[in-house]
Amino acid sequence: MGDVEQFGGLPGGIDLVEEDGGPVLRLRGEVDSLVVAAWQATAPTVGRAPVAVDVSAATFLDCRGLRLLVRATETTRRSGQVPELRRPSRTVRRMVEVAGAAPLFATVP
Repeated sequence: MGDVEQFGGLPGGIDLVEEDGGPVLRLRGEVDSLVVAAWQATAPTVGRAPVAVDVSAATFLDCRGLRLLVRATETTRRSGQVPELRRPSRTVRRMVEVAGAAPLFATVP
């Protein structure tokens, strides 16, 4: 759907893909302010909020990247579902925990 992939030397990327259970936000590389800004400038209009965030290929997540995850999945939480945080690295999991956002997701190893 939407793809920001190392444009202009960006260190990471974000995709929104449709899976059987619903939309999934996929992050890869270093998801920092520049990557998030590029994503927001090109992000597709989504009918449904992501039901999961796959961070298995993400090596770093800054506060703006974390804010994107929380906001993108807010509607899913309001509907009574707990969005999945799929395969976070130790670094990404620690960022989510330190920020106090871990209870907002069901972590899937």
